[in-house]
Amino acid sequence: MEQTVSVNADPVQHSDMNGRFTQWRNWVGFWLLGLCNNFAYVVMLSAAHDILKKQESENATANTPSTLTVDFQGGNSSNGSRYDCNPVSTAAVLLADILPTLVIKLFAPFVIHKLPYGFRVLFCVIMAATSFLLVSLSSAVWISILGVIFASISSGLGELSFLSLTAFFSR
Repeated sequence: MEQTVSVNADPVQHSDMNGRFTQWRNWVGFWLLGLCNNFAYVVMLSAAHDILKKQESENATANTPSTLTVDFQGGNSSNGSRYDCNPVSTAAVLLADILPTLVIKLFAPFVIHKLPYGFRVLFCVIMAATSFLLVSLSSAVWISILGVIFASISSGLGELSFLSLTAFFSR
């Protein structure tokens, strides 16, 4: 029985120098894909407090501060032990960033094979771009959280797609 070679697999290399170039190309390519895929996800995690702070300061209607500064030391606050709190907890942003990815990683493997790789990558790029636009241009907290959800969907689907592509390449 003759074994067929996948269309996506690397062709058999006869030259050692050409094989090294292909190996480095694959490593750099997958490193860049991983870097770009996780960029929006990590930015949203890192900026959770700032996202909410920006929204609350834009939505303030009264002359009240947008954040509550609490001094737990009592009296002397010169030692820098003050806490900056938002009315909406940063946990809301963190959950919006983690839960969609978790759901995708749990359920997508059962149906993801029905979508071609090109469509998945295009969808990830669109979702990541939309997430940055929503968060940066939003005027309400819920729109910013929706942008964080889009970044999470992009990251989860991208990770699943790019990791599954590794099956078509040699070590």
